[in-house]
Amino acid sequence: MPDEIETLSLSCRVVLLSMTQLAQMGETPVHTGQVIQTTKNHIDSVDADTIGNIDEAEVNRALNRLEADSFVEMAELDDSSPVGKGRPAYSLDVSAETVLEALSADEAVASLADEIRADA
Repeated sequence: MPDEIETLSLSCRVVLLSMTQLAQMGETPVHTGQVIQTTKNHIDSVDADTIGNIDEAEVNRALNRLEADSFVEMAELDDSSPVGKGRPAYSLDVSAETVLEALSADEAVASLADEIRADA
Protein backbone atom coordinates (compact mmCIF):
# COMPACT_ATOMS: atom_id res chain seq x y z
CA MET A 1 0.00 0.00 0.00
CA PRO A 2 2.72 2.62 0.74
CA ASP A 3 3.97 2.34 -2.84
CA GLU A 4 0.45 3.12 -4.05
CA ILE A 5 0.32 6.19 -1.81
CA GLU A 6 3.49 7.55 -3.38
CA THR A 7 1.89 7.46 -6.84
CA LEU A 8 -0.98 9.73 -5.80
CA SER A 9 -1.00 13.36 -6.93
CA LEU A 10 0.06 15.97 -4.40
CA SER A 11 -3.51 17.14 -3.93
CA CYS A 12 -4.64 13.54 -3.28
CA ARG A 13 -1.89 13.11 -0.69
CA VAL A 14 -2.93 16.30 1.12
CA VAL A 15 -6.60 15.26 1.08
CA LEU A 16 -5.60 11.81 2.36
CA LEU A 17 -3.70 13.44 5.21
CA SER A 18 -6.76 15.57 5.96
CA MET A 19 -8.88 12.44 6.12
CA THR A 20 -6.26 10.83 8.37
CA GLN A 21 -6.36 13.76 10.77
CA LEU A 22 -10.17 13.76 10.84
CA ALA A 23 -10.17 10.01 11.52
CA GLN A 24 -7.72 10.39 14.38
CA MET A 25 -9.94 13.09 15.86
CA GLY A 26 -12.93 10.73 15.70
CA GLU A 27 -14.77 12.94 13.21
CA THR A 28 -15.34 10.35 10.50
CA PRO A 29 -17.47 9.61 8.61
CA VAL A 30 -17.20 13.22 7.53
CA HIS A 31 -19.02 15.28 4.92
CA THR A 32 -17.12 16.65 1.97
CA GLY A 33 -17.39 20.23 3.24
CA GLN A 34 -15.37 19.41 6.36
CA VAL A 35 -12.73 17.64 4.25
CA ILE A 36 -12.51 20.74 2.04
CA GLN A 37 -12.07 23.03 5.05
CA THR A 38 -9.48 20.78 6.69
CA THR A 39 -7.55 20.48 3.44
CA LYS A 40 -7.53 24.25 2.92
CA ASN A 41 -6.17 24.63 6.45
CA HIS A 42 -3.28 22.33 5.52
CA ILE A 43 -2.12 24.26 2.46
CA ASP A 44 0.27 26.33 4.59
CA SER A 45 1.99 23.13 5.76
CA VAL A 46 2.98 22.13 2.24
CA ASP A 47 4.78 24.07 -0.47
CA ALA A 48 1.98 26.38 -1.63
CA ASP A 49 3.89 27.17 -4.83
CA THR A 50 3.84 23.50 -5.75
CA ILE A 51 0.23 22.77 -4.91
CA GLY A 52 -1.34 26.18 -5.40
CA ASN A 53 -4.85 26.63 -4.10
CA ILE A 54 -7.05 23.57 -3.64
CA ASP A 55 -10.64 24.29 -4.52
CA GLU A 56 -13.80 22.30 -3.80
CA ALA A 57 -13.76 20.55 -7.18
CA GLU A 58 -10.17 19.39 -6.69
CA VAL A 59 -10.94 18.00 -3.23
CA ASN A 60 -13.97 16.17 -4.67
CA ARG A 61 -11.83 14.70 -7.47
CA ALA A 62 -9.23 13.64 -4.91
CA LEU A 63 -11.88 11.96 -2.73
CA ASN A 64 -13.23 10.11 -5.77
CA ARG A 65 -9.72 8.93 -6.67
CA LEU A 66 -8.98 7.92 -3.08
CA GLU A 67 -12.23 5.98 -2.94
CA ALA A 68 -11.46 4.25 -6.24
CA ASP A 69 -8.03 3.30 -4.87
CA SER A 70 -9.55 2.06 -1.56
CA PHE A 71 -7.91 4.67 0.68
CA VAL A 72 -11.28 6.08 1.75
CA GLU A 73 -14.79 4.72 1.60
CA MET A 74 -18.10 6.45 1.17
CA ALA A 75 -20.29 6.12 4.23
CA GLU A 76 -24.04 6.31 4.48
CA LEU A 77 -25.38 8.83 6.97
CA ASP A 78 -29.01 9.39 7.88
CA ASP A 79 -28.95 13.13 7.33
CA SER A 80 -29.71 14.86 4.07
CA SER A 81 -29.12 18.19 2.43
CA PRO A 82 -31.76 20.94 2.51
CA VAL A 83 -33.09 19.74 -0.85
CA GLY A 84 -33.54 16.20 0.43
CA LYS A 85 -30.57 14.60 -1.28
CA GLY A 86 -27.98 12.68 0.66
CA ARG A 87 -24.62 14.36 1.12
CA PRO A 88 -21.53 12.23 0.60
CA ALA A 89 -19.56 11.36 3.70
CA TYR A 90 -16.24 9.55 3.81
CA SER A 91 -14.22 7.42 6.22
CA LEU A 92 -10.58 6.40 6.08
CA ASP A 93 -10.32 2.85 4.70
CA VAL A 94 -6.67 2.27 5.66
CA SER A 95 -4.95 2.69 8.99
CA ALA A 96 -3.84 6.18 9.93
CA GLU A 97 -0.40 4.80 10.76
CA THR A 98 -0.02 3.36 7.25
CA VAL A 99 -0.73 6.77 5.74
CA LEU A 100 1.49 8.67 8.16
CA GLU A 101 4.36 6.22 7.81
CA ALA A 102 4.32 6.39 4.02
CA LEU A 103 3.89 10.14 3.76
CA SER A 104 6.37 11.10 6.48
CA ALA A 105 9.05 10.04 4.00
CA ASP A 106 7.57 12.21 1.23
CA GLU A 107 9.38 15.54 1.32
CA ALA A 108 6.42 17.39 -0.23
CA VAL A 109 4.09 16.51 2.68
CA ALA A 110 6.42 15.18 5.41
CA SER A 111 5.99 18.22 7.64
CA LEU A 112 2.20 17.89 7.46
CA ALA A 113 2.36 14.14 8.16
CA ASP A 114 4.61 14.78 11.17
CA GLU A 115 2.30 17.53 12.43
CA ILE A 116 -0.74 15.22 12.21
CA ARG A 117 1.15 12.41 13.93
CA ALA A 118 2.17 14.76 16.75
CA ASP A 119 -1.43 15.93 17.23
CA ALA A 120 -2.75 12.36 17.59
